[in-house]
Amino acid sequence: MDKLQFEPMTVGQILDRTFRLWRANFVRYIAMVAVVLVPLRIVQFFWQTALIGAANARDPSLAVPIIGAIVVIILAVVGQNLSRAALMKSISESYLGGEATVGQSYRAILPRLGGVILASVMVGLVVGLGILLLVVPGIIFSLWYALTIPVLILEGSKAGASMGRSRALVSGNLGKVFVLALVVFLITWIISAAFVLIGRQVGLAVSGQSVRLFTFVSSLFSLVSEILTVPISAAAYILLYYDLRIRKEGFDLEMLAQSLRTKGTIADAPPTTP
Repeated sequence: MDKLQFEPMTVGQILDRTFRLWRANFVRYIAMVAVVLVPLRIVQFFWQTALIGAANARDPSLAVPIIGAIVVIILAVVGQNLSRAALMKSISESYLGGEATVGQSYRAILPRLGGVILASVMVGLVVGLGILLLVVPGIIFSLWYALTIPVLILEGSKAGASMGRSRALVSGNLGKVFVLALVVFLITWIISAAFVLIGRQVGLAVSGQSVRLFTFVSSLFSLVSEILTVPISAAAYILLYYDLRIRKEGFDLEMLAQSLRTKGTIADAPPTTP
């Protein structure tokens, strides 16, 4: 991949660079998502099969479905937030010209995982409340807080402060954030819908009368689609974060100055008197 320029980007440029990053780091990004989602989906599959077995039992117990659902929900919240945050960390390093391995990215995120989960829950509650208020406020809230997680993991701020910082960055750019979010949603939805549809057809073809086999096959295709699409949305929002920082805070000039200092072009020491 060509070296990326630190400059303001249009929505089209953000999408173009998103896919450039995705292609250039495909194996690492896929591995970063798969290392968490594959075990998570295995747990979900066994819970689903246990649920099917409980439903077919003559005297079904509610204990298995309820306990299983609680465990699966907790694991899903932790796993998805962990993998997405680590992925964003790695994508940020790629954009800035560095490289963070799978292990390095996860080690960097683990101390902040609690904050990431708390921020996700807080944003979800605020957006959910907005949805209840005739939908439109929920859309606005989702745009305001779209950069909460990138801010938290890249700037090290707390959950509440990250939400405020996200809103400040997005302010004045709601239209751009909305268009990017919509396009990213449509791209990932189309890919996911295609895999789900194919998975259902393949599952029906090979499973016969086995509900468990159908569930396994369809879940496998759904997993592949998620592994492929999560890096796309994560990269788009990381690039949006840097784009807004460049526009509002001169982040491009900051990076240029840092680069020149590294090369010894800018002297940090005070000038000497003649």
